[in-house]
Amino acid sequence: MLSWFKRFRTAAYKPLILIDIGYPSHQLSQALLETGQYKIVAYIDEEPWSHLTQMNGANIHYPSELLALAEKNRVVAVIKFEGAGWQPDDRCLSLLANLKVNYITLASDETLAQQVERVIKLTAIDR
Repeated sequence: MLSWFKRFRTAAYKPLILIDIGYPSHQLSQALLETGQYKIVAYIDEEPWSHLTQMNGANIHYPSELLALAEKNRVVAVIKFEGAGWQPDDRCLSLLANLKVNYITLASDETLAQQVERVIKLTAIDR
């Protein structure tokens, strides 16, 4: 009976979306996954040859899919590195805010530990 209940129990992971698939995104996502608090539900990249391939267990999607993915997966944050990858326009940022999704921009001069700490701090408040 206990194993039956385990199938329906969901872990308390906080779902995230990362914009860009470069090394900083890979490194950050790996570090966030290691905390045990987060699940990367998608990566966003404009390159057609990356579409629907996987990185750290999550599919890579086109920018046009961001809002639908955020809503469907009830993400707590969308994370982007300054100067890297696609940049959401003001309308997209407004719609993310309406969904109560944090939009976090990380500086490339921050250490990985600082980036992880910032994400944890900015996603600590329950919606």
